[in-house]
Amino acid sequence: MRQNSPCGGMSVAFLAGLAMGAVAGLLLAPHSGAYTRRQFQNLAEDVKEQASGLAADTKQAVETVVQQGKQIVS
Repeated sequence: MRQNSPCGGMSVAFLAGLAMGAVAGLLLAPHSGAYTRRQFQNLAEDVKEQASGLAADTKQAVETVVQQGKQIVS
């Protein structure tokens, strides 16, 4: 039986919306180029950290499902 979790899709949508909002805010803000580049760099680092966390959670979920599958087959 397959279980669908809305959390994965919601997480991706949230991260995409967060990134788009941040980019739009930075592009429309009246700051210097150097400041804007630093903001983009910080945003990229934040997105990378969040993506790494999501990937780790996904890996753990897959490992759990694999272990449960092995127990069922045994």
